[in-house]
Order: sequence, then C-alpha cells, then structure tokens
Amino acid sequence: MGKIFLWSLFLPLLIHSNAFCLLKDGTRAPEFALVSGDDKNLSLCQLKGMVITIFYETKEKITTERNRELKNELNQFYTSQPDSIRKQVSKLAVINCSSAFWPFKGIWKENLIKNSIKEEMTIYGDWDGRFFENYKITENESNFIIIDKNGIVRYSKAGKVEKNDFASIKHLLKKLVLENV
Repeated sequence: MGKIFLWSLFLPLLIHSNAFCLLKDGTRAPEFALVSGDDKNLSLCQLKGMVITIFYETKEKITTERNRELKNELNQFYTSQPDSIRKQVSKLAVINCSSAFWPFKGIWKENLIKNSIKEEMTIYGDWDGRFFENYKITENESNFIIIDKNGIVRYSKAGKVEKNDFASIKHLLKKLVLENV
C-alpha cells in the first residue's frame, strides 16, 4: 500500500518532466514521412545534408502562436543570409493531423493549404502520428527541433523558447551550416 502511495506522488512528476519529452540532443533523428495538404511527400532522407529546423504543433492556435516570436526571428535571419546558406537549410512546419477522421481529412488538407499560403511555407501533416511518437513530441505544445546535416538532433525544446535563447539558436544554425558533412 505504501509503494502505491509513493508512486502516486511521483508519477505526475515523471510524466511532466522532460524524461519522456523530445529526443535528446545528440540523438540520431528517426526517419519520418510527412504529407502536405496538396499531397507533397517529404521524408528525412530527402533532406540529407541539410540543416533542418522543425516546428511541430497541434492545430490549436495557442500552440501555433506560442513561438511566433522565434518563427519571425528565424525567418528574418534566414532571409538575411546569402543563397549559399539558405540552400543548406530546410524549414519545416508540421501539424499533428493524426486525429483527422477520414470523412474530414479533406477539410484538414484544405486548412493545411490555406495556412501554408498564410505562413509562406509548406505546412506538412503528421497523418499517422509516427513523427509524434518517434520524436517524443510533447502534446499540446509548440515543439522546436534542429537537426544537423548528419541527421543528429542538436537542439530540442517543448514549449515557449525564451527570447534570450534566440541568439544562441541563430549561432548554432550558422555553425551547423558551416560544418562539413
């Protein structure tokens, strides 16, 4: 009885800790298969040799806006770089679409297309939830991940990335782009 009581006290702490959240820095990024609203397929192997930034979110506005400042900052940073640098970076926006019930899948796809136009980048859907599982995504959060040219996770954060971290993230991106594969 005492052991059950102790577990009931500590289990919520374990569940809400980072023990089960996102892949750790230095981990090999698992393969993924994503599909956009207009049926464009994308996988990790297609991006081999590129630095990848990923925002994985749910469709709720609160999660997509949580890291709006970082998204804007990184877009400005990206557009200020020469073409030779921009060609080495892939910016991914991924929405968890695994709860899309088949009769409504077309509506979800339409919304991905509309939001892709609004955001000026293709937004991909995680339709089968494998990305969510394999990358240990934190549910109902904005998840931000950086993967280097060799497919290694170099940064991961669930929740709001604080403004005082922006400079170190941009420094990391520059460093990763300049590294050889």
